[in-house]
This record gives sequence, C-alpha cells and structure tokens, in this order.
Amino acid sequence: MKSSENWQVLLAAIPAPNTKPSLDLKVHICPLDYQAIFAINGGDCEKFLQGQLTCDMREVSIKGSSLAAHCNPKGSMLSTMRVITFNNGYLLKTNTENFEQSILLLNKYMMFSKAQSTDLSGEWVGFGIYGEQAYAFLDTEFTGIPHTENQVVEFENSLIIKIPGQRYEVWMSFAEAKLWLAKTQVQQALLSSQYWHKQDIVNAIADIYPASSGEYIPQMCNFQAIGAVSFQKGCYTGQEIITRLHFRGKLNKQLVIAKFKTTSSSTPPAIGQSVINDQQKKIGKVLQSCITDDDCYLQIIVNHKDVEQQMFLDNNIELQAIPLPYTLDEALFIRKS
Repeated sequence: MKSSENWQVLLAAIPAPNTKPSLDLKVHICPLDYQAIFAINGGDCEKFLQGQLTCDMREVSIKGSSLAAHCNPKGSMLSTMRVITFNNGYLLKTNTENFEQSILLLNKYMMFSKAQSTDLSGEWVGFGIYGEQAYAFLDTEFTGIPHTENQVVEFENSLIIKIPGQRYEVWMSFAEAKLWLAKTQVQQALLSSQYWHKQDIVNAIADIYPASSGEYIPQMCNFQAIGAVSFQKGCYTGQEIITRLHFRGKLNKQLVIAKFKTTSSSTPPAIGQSVINDQQKKIGKVLQSCITDDDCYLQIIVNHKDVEQQMFLDNNIELQAIPLPYTLDEALFIRKS
C-alpha cells in the first residue's frame, strides 16, 4: 500500500478535514499526503549520503535533520528532501511526484556501498502541525517535543521534527496514525494538505518536482540561506560547480515569493510557467504554487537584477511580492575578482 492509498484509507474513516482554518483554533494539522519517506541504512549510510547530498551529514547527526538536495555532476538539483536521523540510520522525505526517481538515482550510486534503501511510503505517513498553540498541543500528545530548528525527537513508531516557521512535522506508522486520527482534538484541527504546502511556500523552502528536475543549482533556490548546502564539507556529486559559484562566481538567479487573488475558475500556475515584467519580457519561471481560500501562493526563480520589478504571469495576472523570511547575502550576486 503506497502513501496515497494509505491516506485514502485513513481519511475515509473520519469526518472530512475543515475547508479553511478556524479562527477559534490556535493549532492546525495537515495530512502530508503529497510527501513520503524512505530509509537509508547500513554501515556506510552516513558516508554514502555525505558523498551524494548537499548538506553536511555530520551536522545532521548532531542536529537531527536538515534540508538537502541531490544534484547531478553539473550541480543541478535532481530532487530536494529532508534528511532525518532515525534508528541508527536516516529517513529521507520527498514529495510523492519525485519519490521514485529520488530512490532510483540514489540506488544507482549505492551499489558499491554498504548501504541500502527501503521504501516506507506504504508504512509511514506524516502530519504538519502549525499555529501559535502547536507546541502546547503536541506537548499534551507526546512525551517529548523538539525545541530547536531541525531537532528530532524519536519514539518507537513515530518522530517529531521542528520545521522552519515555528512548525512541526510528525511522522508515524500507519497503525499509530489511525489511532491518532481517531481522536476528537485531532479531527477538529484537521485541514487539507494545501495549507501546509502554502506554509512551505511562504517560508521560502523550495521543492523540486519532475518538471523542474535538473534545472536549478541550489543557490538559485536560496538553499545557502536555509542551511541546506555545505561549501566546506568536501566532495559530493555536483560539489565542484556549486562551491566554485559560491567562492568565485556570480549568482544570477534567486527564489522569490508572490501571490495573486484567485477566482472560482483559477488553477495553480504550472511549474515552469513564464513570469514577465511590465514590458512583456520574460524574467523568471514558476517553481511551485498552491491555492488556499482566495489566494494563489507562488515561488518563482527570477533573474536577480529583476527582483524589484513588477511581475506578471504570462497570462498577464499581476503578482504581489511577499518578503522573504530570511536574508540573502548580496555578495553572492557580485562577481568575485
């Protein structure tokens, strides 16, 4: 049973999630039905991932988790993921559309390593929890809660991760999730997964789908600003291109956030849809988007020199810029001597 089938079974047994956040509730729970996890275990699992992913696995072992990318030899991101310490190995979480490719590409490099992957998408499911009472709510449900960003608290059949933006992810076995979803307090706080997707977008956490795989290097998606790429750890796939740009090159593109008002007939822009300025000149592309309530939220990879311009989709929908929740180092956009 795969992740989407798991969710169909789980959600069919309870009342439908709320259609929008309740003003009375200070905690919201979203099924992560568009995400799934697989495990990497074995004596060489840390060494193997250190040579494949952009993050420093030594820091992952200390902090508990990290955002990361798996790149091709040219430094372009094939997939993005969160790496999580668990049970003397690691869990890797990706979106379901890129899930099989992520395992396949890592397995290609794994054949000469004492490490192996295990698809857990049919056994584990995740929940995103946010809101001003998120910590207090989780404190009543679990015996330990992570306090610092990226920290992980492990249990026998579940774990909790502290996510950027004062958020948490809870991953648990299917059996545990079924029991948890039966609780009234969980059902009352349940929202659709689009609300968590919106949280990732407005917190400027990029994600790569098949339509954008192999197109962008990590810095174009601001990965250096969220601790998802190491420039000091040594060799990994794509490292030469990525570090050369950081120390000797000039970055020309970056991730920005925007939104626009929707109508009843609006659909989310496609990945790769063009973004233009008021002169009809193409200045960027849509990386990902989602619609919640009456707004569509987007991440766009745009030319750095054009970030201050008014932006439009190529169907002339005007976009409203949203400030990034972190600061980009302007030195990245200046040619090094």
